[in-house]
Amino acid sequence: MFRIPISLLAFVICAGGATAFGSAQQMPPPPEGPPQAGNPYAQPYGSRPATTSAPNPQMLAKARRWFSELQSGSVDRSQLASNANANMNDATISNAQKMIGGLGKPVSFVQQQAGSQNGMSYAIYLVTFSDGQRVDFLFAMDQSGKVTSLGLGTPH
Repeated sequence: MFRIPISLLAFVICAGGATAFGSAQQMPPPPEGPPQAGNPYAQPYGSRPATTSAPNPQMLAKARRWFSELQSGSVDRSQLASNANANMNDATISNAQKMIGGLGKPVSFVQQQAGSQNGMSYAIYLVTFSDGQRVDFLFAMDQSGKVTSLGLGTPH
């Protein structure tokens, strides 16, 4: 089964000026074609291959913390880049909490894709819960460590 591509994420906040349901202007386009076994984001797309590497422990820790904050509906806006902070509103946070708040604590947080573009590092994680539900989570931050983009795929 093909997971929801970045362009269809239900919740995106981006430093590039996108709205809560707009397009992520600084993120690469989603991969085309059928997924490869084991890692649906590993196939090349366009002229650039997907850049999947070993997870950055600091980025993973921040992504886990932000996912937890979204689940609780209480986020630390001081950790957001200015444009991302301007695009995040109470309704967006509430929608994210409604979507993932009741799923419980994740049992795994596996990086599916990672890379960097325009001074921003990003990763897409597959978050799995004890009942087997999964959700894709996009997390990006700038060189100073400020969060620039967050995204949630529909739980599946």
